[in-house]
Amino acid sequence: MKITEKWIAPAGCGKNPGKALPLMSRPRPRTQNVRSLASALLLASLAGCDRTPPPGAEVDPGVPSAQPRPQAGSPTLPKELVPAPKASAVATAGSAAATTAVAPAGSEGAPSVAPPEVPPADYKGPWLAITASAAGVYAEANFEGKKLGYIRNGGRVAVEASPVSKKNCTSGWYKLLGGGFVCGNLGTTDLNHPDVKFATQAPNLDEVLPYPYARNAKNGTPLYKSVPSREQMEKYEPYLKAKEEDGANEEAKKKAKDTADAGAPSAVPARLDAALADAGVALPTAPETADPEPEKPWWQRDDMKDRMHELKLDQLSEDADAILAKRMVSGFYVAVDKTFRWNNRSWYKTTRGLVTPSDRFWQTSGSKFKGVELTSEWKLPMGFVFGGNKSISSFTIDGDKIKPAKTYEHFAPVQLTGKEQEFHGTKYAETGDGSWVKRSQIRSTTPGPLPADLKPNERWIDVNLTTQTLVAFEGDKAIYATLISSGKESKIKDKDHRTPTGEWRIREKHITTTMDGDGSAAGDLPYSIEDVPYVMYFFRSYATHGAFWHSNFGTQMSHGCVNLSPLDAKYLFFFADPPLPKGWHGVHATDGHPGSRVVVHL
Repeated sequence: MKITEKWIAPAGCGKNPGKALPLMSRPRPRTQNVRSLASALLLASLAGCDRTPPPGAEVDPGVPSAQPRPQAGSPTLPKELVPAPKASAVATAGSAAATTAVAPAGSEGAPSVAPPEVPPADYKGPWLAITASAAGVYAEANFEGKKLGYIRNGGRVAVEASPVSKKNCTSGWYKLLGGGFVCGNLGTTDLNHPDVKFATQAPNLDEVLPYPYARNAKNGTPLYKSVPSREQMEKYEPYLKAKEEDGANEEAKKKAKDTADAGAPSAVPARLDAALADAGVALPTAPETADPEPEKPWWQRDDMKDRMHELKLDQLSEDADAILAKRMVSGFYVAVDKTFRWNNRSWYKTTRGLVTPSDRFWQTSGSKFKGVELTSEWKLPMGFVFGGNKSISSFTIDGDKIKPAKTYEHFAPVQLTGKEQEFHGTKYAETGDGSWVKRSQIRSTTPGPLPADLKPNERWIDVNLTTQTLVAFEGDKAIYATLISSGKESKIKDKDHRTPTGEWRIREKHITTTMDGDGSAAGDLPYSIEDVPYVMYFFRSYATHGAFWHSNFGTQMSHGCVNLSPLDAKYLFFFADPPLPKGWHGVHATDGHPGSRVVVHL
C-alpha cells in the first residue's frame, strides 16, 4: 500500500509496500504580492478552466508570474460550487475554532488523554490555516528538525502572533501554542484568503466516519483534475456517447418498424444482389485486409475480467493529461469533500482535490458494530457472536436434555464464565446467566500475559490472532474488548497476508491516510481506499485502522493490518498514545510522548 503523505508515513500497510511516492518538496518562498495576484486571478476564474494543473503542482512563490495557478488540491470548480459568504463567518471564525471540542462520537467512555497545551476557550487568534496539501510540524524552527506530525490542507492551528525565525522560510516560522513550528509558506493567518475558502473540509470528528465515502462501481471511472466540458466528458467517457447512440438507434429502428407496418414500399428490392449479378454488374467487395483496430484501453477490454490481478496501479494513469488524472478500478473508494452539479450531472470533489462523476459510485456508511467497555456489568472473558448467522441461541443443558434459552443477535456481546463442556460431540461455553452457547458461534477474548516492565495505568493493546479479538488495557485492568479482522493467511506465498506477531509501540497516528496496492495473484486484486480512517502504525507498514468497506469482523479479511469497525477504530485512536493535538491530522510518537504498546500473538 502507498501513503499519500509519503514524507510523513511509510509507503504501505502490510507486507506489500507498493510503489514509493516522491518525497514532498520543501516549500519555497512565497511573497505577499504573488499571493494577492493569485487570489485575484483565482476569483476571476471561478466559471471553470480546463488547464488546471495536477494536484501537487506548485507556483514558485519566489518568482512573480502573470498567470499564477490555483493552489494544489483545489481544482478549478464551477461558480455554482463557490460557497456564498456568510455575514457572520469572519466574525465568528476565531471564536468558533477556539471552542473546546466535544468528545468525538464513538469515543464516549474512552479514558481521557491529557492533550498537549491547547488554546484557552476565549482565544481569539491568530490561527494559521494550512493551504498547501500538508504542512509538517517540526520540533525546531527549521526543516532539519525532528518531525512531530503534520497538518493537512484545511486544518487550522493556534499560533503565536509573530514568526520566530525566517530560516529557509520567507513567511517565517510560526510557533504553535501546543508546541512545534510550522513554516508560514504553507498557510496563512488571513482566514479570508481565497486559498482558505477553497481548502478541503476538515475531518468531522463528531461523526462516526471523518468523511463521506463512496465506492466506485465500474472499471475506468475517471478522476479529473478539473471539471470537464461536455466534449471532454465524451472523449474520456465514451460510454456516455455510446448510450446516446444506442438511444438514437433504438428510435430509428422504431420509426423503421412503424413505416414497414404502415405498408410503405421497401427502399431496396428483394434479392438486389441477384438482380445485379444477372445484369453483369459487379458487386462491391470489402478489402481482404482491413486496418487493425487500435488496442483498447484496459478498462474497455472484454478479457480483463479474469486478468484484473495483472493490472498495476501505474497503468491507471497511463492516459493522464492536463484534464485526466487517472482512472479507477471497480471497488476503489474515494473520500468526498463536496458534492455539486455541473453540466446536468452530479459530481464529487474528493479530499485529494480531484473531481469524478458521482453516478459511477454508491456511498457507504460502514458497520455500526462496536465493542464493549468493560465495567462492573461486563468483564473478561467476553464473547461476540460472529459468522454467517443473523442470530444464535443459548441453551440450558440438564443431564441428557438440551433446550433453547435465549437469542443473541449477530455481533451481540456475550458474558462468559470461562467454563466449557462438550455435549453430544459439540463444544459449548457457559454464559453469565448459566446457559450455554455453541463454542463455534462465538469469538471469545483470550489476552496474552502482561508485557514486561509495564507501568501502572500504562495503556496498551492486546491482539489475539487466533480468536480475532482485541482487548485494551490500562496497566493490568482490561477496559475495552472487541472483534478484529487480521491479515488473510494462505499457503500460496503471493496471497499470504498474515499479520506478524510481536510487541511494538505505536509509531504514528493519522486521522486518515490513503492506502492502495497492486494485486499479487489471481483473486488478489489491486485496491485503493482513499483516506482510511483512524490509522495507527505499530510495525513497518502494519497498522490498526477502521474498515468501513466490510463487516466481517471476527474473520481474517485484510492485507496484513488489523481491521476494526469504524466505531472501534475511533475509540482506540483517542484512547491510545501519543495524543493528537487539536487541528493536526497526524502525529509521531516521541520520547516525551511514546506510543502505546501493541502486543500481537496467536
